[in-house]
Amino acid sequence: MYKKFKKVVDNNLKNKNHTKEIKAIIFDVGGVLLESSGKSVHEYIAKKLNIGLDEWFDVIEPYWEEMVKDESTTSYAMLKVSRHFNISKHKLEKILILAFKRNFRKNKGVFKIAKKLRKNYKTAILSDQLSLSYEAFEKYKLDRLVNVSVWSQKEGIRKPNIEIYKRVMQRLNVPAQYCLFIDNRDWNLVPAKNLKMKYILFYNHKQLLNQLKTFGVKI
Repeated sequence: MYKKFKKVVDNNLKNKNHTKEIKAIIFDVGGVLLESSGKSVHEYIAKKLNIGLDEWFDVIEPYWEEMVKDESTTSYAMLKVSRHFNISKHKLEKILILAFKRNFRKNKGVFKIAKKLRKNYKTAILSDQLSLSYEAFEKYKLDRLVNVSVWSQKEGIRKPNIEIYKRVMQRLNVPAQYCLFIDNRDWNLVPAKNLKMKYILFYNHKQLLNQLKTFGVKI
């Protein structure tokens, strides 16, 4: 899928319409505003529980998708999983929060870009998170970084469901053709393309800076 969508991304850059001025810029969080330390959140959790990674996935998988889409399911899921591993629900939640804290850090370069962009553009976050990862990332004050924040666990849907993209556009009050979406997962760019948004497949902050300039974004 990566090689196929890479061509779409390239065409997005080459065929941009300069008469369509960008008015809003939308950021993903994990992998964009926050960068991975190179370790796996799930590996950290499995190690703390002294179990194999496959066992952790087998137990958490039935709940993970719903936890990402609906924070009201998290408490029940944590209770069921904690009972399976014979630990307290509070301890399990603490392990998950620590996993996100230790395995993600601020991408200083992208934060700097986002702060500058807010002076001239509407900015937003569109991110898939658990309520526990959201809590882990509170120290970064992500909601204050942008004008609008749309978090999957508060919306009941997640990327790449096209409806969550429509919600961020509605809250920004900016039509799709004037929006630019930035994500590090190619499949999350497909709905943006279908809505006629501009988009950037993110690799690093220097590449992002160069591509923003290619789109005529003033920083």
